[in-house]
Amino acid sequence: MARRTVTSEELSELVYRAALQDVNWTMESIALRAGIATPAVEEALDHLETAGLVRPSRNSPGGYDAVDPNIALMRLFSLEDQQLARHQEEVSRTRRAISIIMRDFLGVSSARRRTVELETLATAEGVIAFLDDAAAVARGRVWSMYGGAALSADAVDAMLLRDSAMAASGVALRLLFPRSHAKDQMFSGYLEELAGAGAEVRLAAHLPASMVVVDDDLALLSVDPEDEWAPALAVHGRDLVPTLQALYDHCWLTAERWDGHAAVQEPAAVGGETPLSPEERAIVQFLVEGMKDDAIARRLGVSTRTLSRMIASLLERLGVQTRFQAALELSRRGWLAVSGPALASV
Repeated sequence: MARRTVTSEELSELVYRAALQDVNWTMESIALRAGIATPAVEEALDHLETAGLVRPSRNSPGGYDAVDPNIALMRLFSLEDQQLARHQEEVSRTRRAISIIMRDFLGVSSARRRTVELETLATAEGVIAFLDDAAAVARGRVWSMYGGAALSADAVDAMLLRDSAMAASGVALRLLFPRSHAKDQMFSGYLEELAGAGAEVRLAAHLPASMVVVDDDLALLSVDPEDEWAPALAVHGRDLVPTLQALYDHCWLTAERWDGHAAVQEPAAVGGETPLSPEERAIVQFLVEGMKDDAIARRLGVSTRTLSRMIASLLERLGVQTRFQAALELSRRGWLAVSGPALASV
């Protein structure tokens, strides 16, 4: 018998009517009656089962029982209600979580994420005002580094007044300038005046920028290294200033001490002995400043084990057993310009 083509809707209706009318129906009987292949009947049953109009038979394994359309429709509505209830519960849970986060945790996030405060000083007058204010609030130390061109006489006079006042009030000063500046008579006089007041002075062949670091929470950084100062950035707070301190430390430790006339190299060898290497000078300086070994290792870019070997090698070369003895020996040889209470921290 020739098989005719029927639509999926017609086939589904045909299968459903047959299942309602004949409890003993089979897929083969329906396929034969409709003149179609058995797999097409299987596909129709899948659609009917999805709609809830047939369900697997309890009495006939592999078979299906027809479900009254009203019952099938009620089940679909019930399933929809259940899904809607679950969705509403999920929405409620999400809203409760949002409320808890907004009420209890937003403050925690903002406290952890700090904001660095930067202030742009566009004019020389603004920079001078900032430096005057910084000098007034300085508590313990001020590190200055100038990497620009030669300073004017007015600028040197202003620096001398400001720095002399800080030195007189007990603020520890470090001054770091290009070596070429010391050749100027007026500037050399400024260095002599400050050195006589207790400031440490060093000169370098080149400095990458101009910078002033005040204590641990205030700094001034030039934007244009070639300009005398302006424009510049004022940095407030303790988050970024330590990084600028580390940069200053690097420049300071690679610079040469100033003896009142010109830059001098580190102390020459005594009796044929080899003076400190740059790494050893940095280690000693950091120890004098009270830094821990792990912090020194990070600053030098080495492991703590490597740092320990470097310190042990230095102690052996100096013929001493402890770091305190090493500080005394370095001071005796003139390789360490530190004495008294500062040595106690080594």
